Amino acid sequence: MGNFTTMSYNVRNIIRSKAFNLKRKKTKAQQDQIVKMTLLAEVYRSFGGITDQGFVENSKGKSAYNLYVSANFNSAFDLTGEVPVISYPLLLASKGTLPRVRVSEGVLVSEGIRVIFSSNLSLPYVSESDHIIAFARTTDGELRMAIQIRGSEETGSILIPLPDLIVGEVVCCYVFARSADGKKSSNSVYVELIG
Repeated sequence: MGNFTTMSYNVRNIIRSKAFNLKRKKTKAQQDQIVKMTLLAEVYRSFGGITDQGFVENSKGKSAYNLYVSANFNSAFDLTGEVPVISYPLLLASKGTLPRVRVSEGVLVSEGIRVIFSSNLSLPYVSESDHIIAFARTTDGELRMAIQIRGSEETGSILIPLPDLIVGEVVCCYVFARSADGKKSSNSVYVELIG
């Protein structure tokens, strides 16, 4: 009836109402907040759940999505234009207490993207059994990921399989580490590519 509905939930009667006249956000600041939230949600969906593997350290019962938004809402945007836009080098695809992966370079090869990194085994909390996760998204929406063990070598490399690619076709590329038990992760590192 009118603008309300009723329902029963756990032997309780609940009444919900919907506003007749919605008040849209009017100020520039309010509109910018809506745009930022929309952009973050779109990027989260475009990463296909990979960020859920990077936001695993959760002591307060928040979801991986909530942790992702919290980590990026105030810092992952270029605000120099009329409307906010995502700045991929500032965006965190993972956040945690493990030391960041130290990337030497990201190179386009015929098989895809090869990311060369230092193992950093001398740092606390770093283990040979950690997983290195690398992923890239292309302009046509293709998403590719690679996972491998960190290993004991001083330097390592990981290949993201994207054959016959050029630098202009890559929207973003990230690398992060996750512990073997999946309970800890590092902050992600944005990889600058050289062709």
